[in-house]
This record gives sequence, structure tokens and C-alpha cells, in this order.
Amino acid sequence: MAAPHPNQVAFREGVEYLFHSWTALKLAVDGEWGGHESAAKRDWFIDTIVDYFGEHGKKVDTFDLEDILLQIMNDEFSILLEDKSEQHISKILEQLFQDCTHGKYDLVQTLKQDSQKVSGAYKSSKAQKGEDDSSDEEDDDEEGGGEDMDVEMGETAEPVKKEKPEPIIDEEGFETVVKKGRRR
Repeated sequence: MAAPHPNQVAFREGVEYLFHSWTALKLAVDGEWGGHESAAKRDWFIDTIVDYFGEHGKKVDTFDLEDILLQIMNDEFSILLEDKSEQHISKILEQLFQDCTHGKYDLVQTLKQDSQKVSGAYKSSKAQKGEDDSSDEEDDDEEGGGEDMDVEMGETAEPVKKEKPEPIIDEEGFETVVKKGRRR
């Protein structure tokens, strides 16, 4: 069996880097949403996409490719993509294939750097959270908590310094009730 062409090797590497940094897929694998074999399913997913491009070459249909991405994410990881990331991933895959076919590997290198940033950021944020959580709890205990506590607990709360609005009193002396709603 002959060794694969360098363009094929580069394309496969690019797909691996892309899939390792695709947020939805990364969350699914890290959270084992596809079961204990989630990482193996991701690798099979990569093989499937590489094979698809191998079979269709430059005649890849964008909509078919998007459907494949959606279908596999749904079937294997129980994810219904609502962020349209399949469109973004599809475009990158097509560009990657085009570049690798012409011996251009710049996009592969970019995807590699992105993948390393994503995995590095994930590891450092995990480690940082472990250290910061304990120090935040100690600080809260020492200071007695207070109003800042809601913000530190990770809620997307309004700024701490926000004051309660003055009541609106009409001409007859009644307070007007203002319904609180979502602001956009």
C-alpha cells in the first residue's frame, strides 16, 4: 500500500484540528454526550468527513456537507445545532480541501494554532478556576460576603452599583408599579 499523498495528510490534519476546536463538538466530547466512546466517535466523524471529500472531491455539495455535520452531531452526540456552526465548519472544510489540493497548507497551520489555543485555554481556565474558587471563597468569608457575592457566583447580574429607581408617584399620591422585564 502506497503512503498517502502529502496533500491528503495535510487535509486530514486540518480536519482533526478543526474538529478538536469546534466548540459544540469539543463540549460534546469533553462532556461525554456521546457516551464513554465520545472521543472515538469524534475520530470516526473525522474519518467520515475525510472519506466524504475523498469520494466527492471538488464536487462537494455544501448543503449535503452541512446536513452530514448536523446529522452526525444529532445522532451521535444528541446535539441539535442552533448556532449555525455547521455552515461555518462546512465553509472551512471546503476551503481547507481546496487549499490542500493545491499544496497550500497555511490554513492547516492556522487551524493547528487555533486548536492549540482552544485546548490550552481550556486547560488553563480549568486550572485557574480551581485556584481562584478557593481564594474567592476565602475572600468572601473574610469580608462577610456582601452585595458582590451575586456577581461572583457567576450570575449575569446587573452591575453591583446599580441603585433602586425612585418610585413614581402620580398626582393622586399612588405609586406607579413598573414591570421589570428583559432589557435589550
